[in-house]
Amino acid sequence: MAITNFEVYATRLRDDRLNIKLKQTIAHELCESLEFFQLQDYSRFVSILWPVIRDLLVKTPPVFVSTAPEQLRSTLLEIIQRIPHSEVFRPIVLEVVTTLVSLVKVENEDNAVVCLKIIYELHRMYRQLLESIAQPFLDLASEIYGNADQMLKSTENMETPASLSTPNVNLMSPSAMSPGLETGDAASKNLNRAISSFKVLTEVPIIVVSIIQANRRHAEQFVTNILPLILHMLELSPKNNSAALPESTSSRTASIDLITAQSKTLSFLAFFARGFTALLLPFQDRIAQLTLSLL
Repeated sequence: MAITNFEVYATRLRDDRLNIKLKQTIAHELCESLEFFQLQDYSRFVSILWPVIRDLLVKTPPVFVSTAPEQLRSTLLEIIQRIPHSEVFRPIVLEVVTTLVSLVKVENEDNAVVCLKIIYELHRMYRQLLESIAQPFLDLASEIYGNADQMLKSTENMETPASLSTPNVNLMSPSAMSPGLETGDAASKNLNRAISSFKVLTEVPIIVVSIIQANRRHAEQFVTNILPLILHMLELSPKNNSAALPESTSSRTASIDLITAQSKTLSFLAFFARGFTALLLPFQDRIAQLTLSLL
């Protein structure tokens, strides 16, 4: 692909006069073309198109219904995810990860999950270049765990698929992640906020472990602060909160997401037990009881 084509894509995606559906089509075309790039193309791609992608994600508001604006954001994130995480990322890796961390705080849950998967892969490859994001991400992890009560409570407002006609319903549809998918208003699905999502929380532990392994100086204070939040999250139970989990497809999905998040968090706790035994001693009876109840 010639450099002029990259510039054409950049110009069209920047053009405020183009409607969102057309931009989504352009982004989808760009995403599908990635597999045909040669190695030398990616450096040009990153230098020309990353600033455009960044600005579209940062300067336009997140969307919580699966219409064209949300599909555009999903496709832009997929583009970032599909670029080979090789040396072409080195010049921009800190900016990319900083941008993605900020997006997790405001995005819908599916887009945030993609952000977190990219963060993990880039941190795994570029730990030394990403030391400055350690504390911001650990703060974000604490914020997400601290929001566990709200995650459970938010299921009170979940409705059955037949009632999805307003933008305030918290239901996730896998079809919203399909690049280039055209949906009318009647087919649109409302999306859960990332900060109130057990699905998002599930992706957090593995990144925290990677960060702590690379930045031990952050570890003790973080573990001290987050342990009470983790234990409280593990004590949440949909079985004992029938009012918070009405019998609907969406609430059953939320219940499964909670159980999955608790399973991941239990493994997280095992990591702490190996490296920070003294910090866990005051909670040992509570941890033992939780472990038995969740197995």
